Amino acid sequence: MMKRSIFLVFLMTLSSLMSAQKLKKEDVTGFWKLKEAGFYENKKKVVKDFDRCRLMRNYALREDGFAVYNYIEGSVEDCHPGEPRLSFWKIVDNRIQFYVDDKHILEEVIVTINADKTITLTSYIPEQVEVKGDAFASKIMNTVHYSVLEKQY
Repeated sequence: MMKRSIFLVFLMTLSSLMSAQKLKKEDVTGFWKLKEAGFYENKKKVVKDFDRCRLMRNYALREDGFAVYNYIEGSVEDCHPGEPRLSFWKIVDNRIQFYVDDKHILEEVIVTINADKTITLTSYIPEQVEVKGDAFASKIMNTVHYSVLEKQY
């Protein structure tokens, strides 16, 4: 009976591993434009109020491993681009790591592929960060942000 239970647990684990969706390079390569962004507060989604200027922010994830993030700031009347961030990118499990070398990760995000063919990038915070003596800074460091991106091509 014990062997049978162990075997059943093994089969269930194997089945769940085989059915889990694996993030592939072709799922995320391309030019992605920001559709919506925000953060989670008390487990509730808070959408940032962006105008058309800020919604021009975008990612270009190239097949050769290069990534360009174009940050646009301001408002429609005074829209100005920031310095593009050039980095490398790679898939790690269900995440994308943006990095400059093996020791310097710029950003790491969990990727969710949505039914409407958009993707959601969510902050990856493996361990809570504590800023001693500054509860507000600790809160900011541990806030989970998200960005919903639409593929343009």
